[in-house]
Parts: sequence; structure tokens; C-alpha cells
Amino acid sequence: MGDIKLVIKIPKRVYNYIRKYEHIANSDVLDIKDAIINGTPLPKGHGRIGDLDALRKEVSSWGMNDYEPSDFIDAIDQADTIIEADMREV
Repeated sequence: MGDIKLVIKIPKRVYNYIRKYEHIANSDVLDIKDAIINGTPLPKGHGRIGDLDALRKEVSSWGMNDYEPSDFIDAIDQADTIIEADMREV
């Protein structure tokens, strides 16, 4: 069985506790269970994931000059990556 990349939202206190103590308290198990159930699976073969708002802000700061499509491609290529692309075939 393969791995699944899952985006979940857990309470910060649970995250901090697990990071600090590497232990899950019984009361936190339900929070983590709910986070997994309500998580968003990333599709197989997804591209790299970044902060689109930051990219928009960068491009908006360029002003009113004439730009080539390659300028936008360069900006995308240089944008910070939050989650690397999944290179598995779809």
C-alpha cells in the first residue's frame, strides 16, 4: 500500500505537545482522528504547492511595464515551494 499526502488542521496545542514530547495524550487522539477524517488528500501526481498570494503580490509589484510570458514563468519557477510535487504518474 502506498503513502498518502494529507493536509490536515489540528489544534496548535496538540501540534506543540506532540513536537515537544513526541507523545499523544488520549484526549488528543480524537482531535487527530477528526483532522485526518476532515483532511484534504492531495491528488496523485500533483504539482508543487506554494503560496499563490505571495506570488500575486510579487507580480503585482512589477508595475505597468510590458512583460513577456517567460517573465511570469520565471516568477513561478522562483516562488517558494511549500510542498514538493508528487512525481508519481496519475
